[in-house]
Amino acid sequence: MNSPRISPLVALVGLWVRLGSIGALTIYLFLDSTTDAFSRIDAVASTALTLLWTLLMGEYLRGGSVLPTDPRRLWLSWLYPWLIAFEGAVWSLYTFTVLLGALPDANPLALLAVVTVWGASVAVNFLIFAVSLRVVGHPEDTTGRAQFTELLNWAAALAAANTVMNVVRLGGTPGPSPADQIAFGLQGVVEVAALLLLRWALKEQEKSRDTQAS
Repeated sequence: MNSPRISPLVALVGLWVRLGSIGALTIYLFLDSTTDAFSRIDAVASTALTLLWTLLMGEYLRGGSVLPTDPRRLWLSWLYPWLIAFEGAVWSLYTFTVLLGALPDANPLALLAVVTVWGASVAVNFLIFAVSLRVVGHPEDTTGRAQFTELLNWAAALAAANTVMNVVRLGGTPGPSPADQIAFGLQGVVEVAALLLLRWALKEQEKSRDTQAS
């Protein structure tokens, strides 16, 4: 199946809308008195680092090269691994408590799905970070671009799965409130759309380069 023809500008708009949705979700989490500290820390850090990543993607989509000395790249390179480590630690803590029987009434298959999708999302997000930092400095790197677009495909699929788990109550697990369903559902839809738009725009750029080369 051929990818839709998406311009870099449309993809960039999608990334900025994605950033806005993450920021809006962060505000919602701080207004919700039931939100735990881990979720709030993750939301704030994700918003700040997504801003840096979106700025770098803007340069990349326009065909520019981001130097290793660029302050945005330096800050992202230094801070993002800490966010991934934090998210990995929270995932590990959740998995450990589940194994100890923290949710005895939950369906084991539902818990397995939550743990698997969540863990895979953390891993894929780290890979996207690592590959994107490499390719933004080398727009001519076709191999890196191919890896990046494939990872975006996986990230979109996992984002869709996470959205379903945040909106639908899985057997025996704590169910989301109606407000949570709206907040996480809308952000999830924007997340999936933005990642797919970016993937399609990069694929379209690659087709244009192949056409010019031939």
